Amino acid sequence: MSSMSSESSTDAALPKAWQAFVTKPGEDTAKAVAKELGEDANPAVVGSLRLMARTLAQRSANERSAMSRLIAAQLMGRVARAFMQATAAVRLAHLVQEGPKEQPVPRHDDPHGDDLVHTLDLLPPDKPKKLPEKTEKGRDWQTLDALDLAPGGKAPDQVTVDLVKLAQRVDDASDASSMGHLREALKLVDTISGGRFTYSRNRRDETVKKVPVRDTTREHIVRQIGFRTAPSLRGASAGLSAQNDLAASYWRTNFRQTVTSFAEKLQVSPEFGPGDILVNSPRLLRRLKMVLPSAVWADLSITPLFGTSGISVLSGAGKHSGVDWNKLLYELGATPSAYQLYELMDREKTSPEPDFTVDTEADLVQLITSGRFSRLQEIARGKSEIAPVCAMVEHLVLGLADKLGPDRYDALTANALRSLSQLLDIIVANEINPTVAMRAADLVMDEIAIVVAVGRYYTGTDYRNAMRVILLERAPSIATMFDKEIEVESQLMTSGMDAIATALYIALSSRRHKEVSRSTETIDYYETGELLNQLKKGERATPHKDVLIAALNPSTPAFAPSPVELVEDVRRSLETHKKGDAPFALIIDTTIEIAPEQGGRTQIDVVLDGLKGAVAAGALEVFLCKSFQKYASLGTGKVAAGDLTMLSAKGNLKSAYARAEALLQELDLDLAGHDEAQLVVHMLRHGHRDELALVRSAAQNARFVDEFCWPIEKGNLRQGTTYVDGIPLILRTTPTGDADALFKKLVLIDKRGSFSFLRTSYVDEIPSAGGVPGQYVRINTGHESKAAMVEYFYAFGHLATSTPPGATVPSTTPVRLDPLTIDSVHVHLKALDVAKETDSQITRYLNNILASYCAFAVQNVTDKATVVPLLVGFFVNSTGGVTIETQRYLAGELITLTRDRGKVGSDPTVLTALFNAAVVLPAWRRTPLARGLWSALDEIGTSEEARRLHAFLDRARQ
Repeated sequence: MSSMSSESSTDAALPKAWQAFVTKPGEDTAKAVAKELGEDANPAVVGSLRLMARTLAQRSANERSAMSRLIAAQLMGRVARAFMQATAAVRLAHLVQEGPKEQPVPRHDDPHGDDLVHTLDLLPPDKPKKLPEKTEKGRDWQTLDALDLAPGGKAPDQVTVDLVKLAQRVDDASDASSMGHLREALKLVDTISGGRFTYSRNRRDETVKKVPVRDTTREHIVRQIGFRTAPSLRGASAGLSAQNDLAASYWRTNFRQTVTSFAEKLQVSPEFGPGDILVNSPRLLRRLKMVLPSAVWADLSITPLFGTSGISVLSGAGKHSGVDWNKLLYELGATPSAYQLYELMDREKTSPEPDFTVDTEADLVQLITSGRFSRLQEIARGKSEIAPVCAMVEHLVLGLADKLGPDRYDALTANALRSLSQLLDIIVANEINPTVAMRAADLVMDEIAIVVAVGRYYTGTDYRNAMRVILLERAPSIATMFDKEIEVESQLMTSGMDAIATALYIALSSRRHKEVSRSTETIDYYETGELLNQLKKGERATPHKDVLIAALNPSTPAFAPSPVELVEDVRRSLETHKKGDAPFALIIDTTIEIAPEQGGRTQIDVVLDGLKGAVAAGALEVFLCKSFQKYASLGTGKVAAGDLTMLSAKGNLKSAYARAEALLQELDLDLAGHDEAQLVVHMLRHGHRDELALVRSAAQNARFVDEFCWPIEKGNLRQGTTYVDGIPLILRTTPTGDADALFKKLVLIDKRGSFSFLRTSYVDEIPSAGGVPGQYVRINTGHESKAAMVEYFYAFGHLATSTPPGATVPSTTPVRLDPLTIDSVHVHLKALDVAKETDSQITRYLNNILASYCAFAVQNVTDKATVVPLLVGFFVNSTGGVTIETQRYLAGELITLTRDRGKVGSDPTVLTALFNAAVVLPAWRRTPLARGLWSALDEIGTSEEARRLHAFLDRARQ
């Protein structure tokens, strides 16, 4: 490294060719730097690469990105990867919105300013840069319409504004902090939203046309686009959404409705027979013995599709039609991974040839140094609603520089990175519009999945190491006992229920399937009823106290679980344990983990700290089971995987059987070598801290909904549950209407078959709450603003409980929600008018509350004409502070209802409302509505309001 010049502030050195590159960045100077660095990533070279990355981070975002890409494109092998990783570790030194100040700006009153003429208000520079004379709107670049932007005073800290630079900053579409960039990103959203198909469908079609993936081992990766994110059950047909005809809303329950489509595309032997069922593993046959009579079990056989492991065909089920096979199998976690099925379709195809016209490592370096990505990082460290979402995206994107990095000369990877860059534009441009930003974040997961699936970043060892790191972070109290007194092994399963069923099978196998109990019955998942109820009732087993099944947090919350009480329960049971007995088995579902308070402890740390002595003594085995299908709030919703982590005494032969069974289950599932494992490990390595941060964020919304939007009588389970301590889930029902049917009318929130999504959603048909039967709906709060929560739920909640705004007890006359009349809405609005004078919370969200009543009335009042005056009043007086999604929804309803009536009339208030409504609509939606309304304008008169509406609709309908 003698040819490199040192910097006084560090032992690392920049290459001698660096100065020439900085002076004149280009391919030749970048090549000289790369030649000097060589291809050996020794410590000295790595130090230089880190210094280069830090030095480039001092420049503006655009310069940093362009120069970093030039260097990355010339580096090779391990040195290229080291530079990529060094770049990922350094943030831009300056805020994107401010930009670095290379020279002080001359003061307005400074006669010695070297560039005084250039920066004085209206005088053009002596040597102006070559710029277009006019912008597309006709503005003069040199004078900005002769606008004087200099401050009026003469204080030393008051300076002039560089008008030319300001003009560039406003209109430069390549600058992520400029209005030009914002306009381009918003135009992109409108283009996507106004298309005929969803973003993911367009991505599949476009990728197949542009990338040579047909008849290669990569084809299935493209076909999977839109599959990973659980679709809304509302069936969005177009726009910034995921769509895939083979996707299932909830993996275990309704995937089997589409699994036949996969089977038809597989060329397998033996052929499927009547009643044959695809399952995830040949080892399932052992678990079926737990719950089936011997005569039924004897008729069953399982044959792997290929080889000796992985997806298999269960035969013989057709002989026993009295068995509810679908329910039984999903409770055993037997659903096969569709990702494996996708891969099996391409198993005999050839791999694509490298494409040396692309450079994905340079692309990734350019992306993570771009202005858009630096802006994402700034948002992630802010306080907006999407800050934790942006942090998640930031960490998952930076993680692409992990391990070996992307497949450098792969056209599909390059295509995915281009799409990823576009989605980042949409996210940062919609900081104040969280719903759009989070839709884009959902779609980001597909692009990341493509990159890691092609690059084959991770192995089974990486998975186990990632789970180990997470457990050590979340349960630090047992860190000193790892590997010394306690053995910890993590195995990859296909789902959380697969993990639970495997743990239960292991526990029962060592007891000859005769002893099981569930002392923590009140916090079990209701989906486990078939499996656990049979065992508890003794149909296949005799209850006993040496196997206990619990959940850290339930998916249908009613009562607060207590880790301390769980520890005490286990300790009491352990009092009867004798030396030589099989270890007590504690099976815990850890799918929903709560972020602890500042300085507090996690639930899992409390449990394991209290039981670590028993584990180390060989008296206790702990099985931690987790679902990654809904890896809390990361927004994927559709990863076909779960975890089974077993803690046992080091070297305890009594636990050897259990450890072996867990390992054999993982081997027979054969997940680690497939696509879904790549995305799972990537999320675990780079997003596990974001999991808890996102849970905390969404849980704050849940508490807000419970306390302000839909308050209920505490402890009255017939209204719902008030347990919202740290989890983003709430149960609600309605006494005077069909809860499921009413929720289906809520246009602004998604209907989902699961939980843990970035946007708020709901699940219907929950059969009970805390043991009380009924028709419950679970609200899964997301990361929208508090204002959005009000718009979604305030009117629904207060009408459902017959509690007008400001009241603390229900009215004596219950509100009928089915059917709902406009009179009931007006009663609440009159109460709102009074309450706003004394209730600061109501005053703060007044317009959002009005929007909520407007939306709920439009969705539920039978006589739609009676809602029109309410909408008119809203658009004349009350749109301030209301989210754009709600405004656009109500605008479309007002214009549609007015159009359907046939005549607009000349009332200036109505005309003003229609104009205000039309203005907020995106162009793709405004145009057809304007055309429909145009024919009803005949008698609007000649008032100022009439002329304004007429002129606007005339332009809009073109």
